[in-house]
Amino acid sequence: MAVGWFLGQIPGTSGFQDFPLAEQWNGSTWTVLPAPAPRHPGGGELLSSVSCSGNTSCMAVGETQVEVPPGVTNLHPFAESWNGTKWQVVPTPKLANTGASLSGVSCTSGTGCMAVGSEGTLRNPTLFTLAEQWNGSAWRVVTTPPPLTPGATGLSTVSCTSPSACMAAGFFGFNNGTGTSLTLAEQWNGTKWQIRTTPNPGSSAVLGGVACTAPGACMAVGGHAMQTGNLVRATLAEQWNGTGWKTLPTPNPADAGVSFFNRVSCPGAAACMAVGAGTDQTGEVGFNEAASWTGTGWKLLPTPNPGSTSNELHGVSCTSPSRCMAVGDFAGIGNELTLAESWNGTKWSVVKTPRP
Repeated sequence: MAVGWFLGQIPGTSGFQDFPLAEQWNGSTWTVLPAPAPRHPGGGELLSSVSCSGNTSCMAVGETQVEVPPGVTNLHPFAESWNGTKWQVVPTPKLANTGASLSGVSCTSGTGCMAVGSEGTLRNPTLFTLAEQWNGSAWRVVTTPPPLTPGATGLSTVSCTSPSACMAAGFFGFNNGTGTSLTLAEQWNGTKWQIRTTPNPGSSAVLGGVACTAPGACMAVGGHAMQTGNLVRATLAEQWNGTGWKTLPTPNPADAGVSFFNRVSCPGAAACMAVGAGTDQTGEVGFNEAASWTGTGWKLLPTPNPGSTSNELHGVSCTSPSRCMAVGDFAGIGNELTLAESWNGTKWSVVKTPRP
């Protein structure tokens, strides 16, 4: 199951909004599934992450965008569940603050999910990290630790191996003036969230994806700033062994000016696949990136780039080291389009996706 969003016209009106998008893979083709969307002209609903505990049980999270005059968009958490037949909106708790969104979710069963994101004010929705827990009938807010230093903060991703064992990752201390931030990891033990210190290579770094195979075995990926050379931003991977995080060497394309990982999937402790994107040194052409972890090192893998100007892989899910599906988008001279690519253990290939 893959989720996202598309811009469309509101039926029966001349207005446009963002609509949630869900597509299902049956082993040979992708199919668009109807996903409900409350009407919000000029705003809409976006889905950022999905987790399925079975063929008939998925949870997707994201944000509702409500345009507040004059031209300010207010964000609220948004969630939808899949029962094998249809998607339906699931109410999320009313928050104490006015702006918030959910960016990652992980489910261990149909009655157990953890979602993470950020919460804040109308004009600054990233003042605090946010976590919400699903018990099969309702979402509830779970308290997260306050920011370590002043600046924007948020959790981008979460991975749970049981209802009492989750790891979330993201950033904190973002400075809008310099564009710098620091990596953040928080661990859930079934009762509370605790910050776990993470390395920060370079002057700025962020974690975008995390995957755990056990409470004491996680891989997180993202990007970090480079001090010298033509590569100004490089890929980042950090490994959790149950007591601490350590940085792992990661590859970058030789001609890249910017290179980063968005998400990671680990079908085994010694097998992970990370995907992301980069740009050339002119900053004008974007390309997909994928790298595999064998337990001893990361290896960059060639990926197709159907777009002439922009290509980016946002998510990946692997059922084995030789079977992965990655999704994202690409663009040329025209609209941005959905993208899916499959890994067969030897190479990545583009898989056709329908347009909503």
